[in-house]
Formats: sequence, C-alpha cells, structure tokens
Amino acid sequence: MCFRPADAAAAAAPKCPECGEEIKAMLSGIAIKKCPFCKCDFTPYLKGEKPMPGAPAPAAPGAPAAPAAPGAPAAPKAPGA
Repeated sequence: MCFRPADAAAAAAPKCPECGEEIKAMLSGIAIKKCPFCKCDFTPYLKGEKPMPGAPAPAAPGAPAAPAAPGAPAAPKAPGA
C-alpha cells in the first residue's frame, strides 16, 4: 500500500507570480528558481522582498497608545530635629 497525504490530490499546482502559468515546484528533487515560461526569478518572492500577487496586503501598524498619566508626587519628608 502506498501512503499519500490527503491534501496531495487537492493541492493545485503553484502559479508563476509574473505570467500566471502553472508550474511544478520541484523537478526531480531540485527546486526551480526561475519560471520555465517567462524566466521570472522566484528568489525575491521566496525571500519576501516582493509580495505575491493576489496575496493579502500586510496589516498596517496600529495607532500608538495614549500617553500614561504622570505619577503622583512623592510624600514630603519628615521634619528634622
């Protein structure tokens, strides 16, 4: 019996971010670094330097919090003799 993950059949082939052609991610165990159709370099996409088309945009940073109230003044010292 051959083991095959359940999601293997459901997974679609990845598409080139530049031309949109379906490509095989691995070819004989060697990762493809360029699109075989349009010769697009995948390195910036894999490193996260370029966003993937159709991917959600990164969330904008939230607004800064309001400043805290200043601390209460220290208690006065006891009078000296």
